[in-house]
Amino acid sequence: MQTIQSGYNGLSLILALNFDRIIMPLAILVGLVGGAMIGAHLIDLQPLDAPAVH
Repeated sequence: MQTIQSGYNGLSLILALNFDRIIMPLAILVGLVGGAMIGAHLIDLQPLDAPAVH
């Protein structure tokens, strides 16, 4: 039981120290996916006969 508890304590310490390394890529990924969804929605809102921007 002591081995399991010390392993759990070690794992929780590693996660606590590297929490920002886990959260930052997830935040970037969420931002990119959100931007892609908004961009796709904006493309759908444009009329098909819209003049090209030069």
